[in-house]
Amino acid sequence: MQPYNIIRFSGAKKTYATIGAPAIANVGLTGPSCENIVDITSTAHGFLAGPTLWKPTCAYILGSTNYAGLKRILSVPDANSLYIFSPYTAETPAGTETLRTAYASKYPFEFLGFEIHLSAASATSENLVIARDSVLGSTYDTKIYSKDMNAIQDIIYMIPKDEPVLCDADDVIDLTWDNTNTKTWTINFFVRSRV
Repeated sequence: MQPYNIIRFSGAKKTYATIGAPAIANVGLTGPSCENIVDITSTAHGFLAGPTLWKPTCAYILGSTNYAGLKRILSVPDANSLYIFSPYTAETPAGTETLRTAYASKYPFEFLGFEIHLSAASATSENLVIARDSVLGSTYDTKIYSKDMNAIQDIIYMIPKDEPVLCDADDVIDLTWDNTNTKTWTINFFVRSRV
């Protein structure tokens, strides 16, 4: 059996945001691994950087021509920018691309579950939803989990072994929650490769 991976996310607003229209800027090579960094503009996005360079938080970019997919966040230089690890290719977003709390892989994988911790219990009735966006089209999309977050501070949810969530390559597991109370959140996805 393959070991599982932990994909980390963190923020203080919604679990998703729209990427702005300014051109993606090249920051250049940085860090101990000398990887390239680019600057993504997203007004008041709310995403936060991870505790260390070696345990980074991520954002999933949806709709971009050159930057789509799961990206590690290096830092949040201001409320409207994200520095992410990525090779640079010139691109000016249309303003319809999004940052997501989501995961996908180029290979088949299994979604094992997730956990969320809030800085304080939510005080608004809003559903947190995890859904699979199937690469085969909306007919195959499924809702995996839904929970009203009112009075909730922590959730740990693992998929039962006899009900596995088996995903095709390029399926997207997407978590959405509006978080109008603006609680700071950390979310871990647990996933395992099927190859």
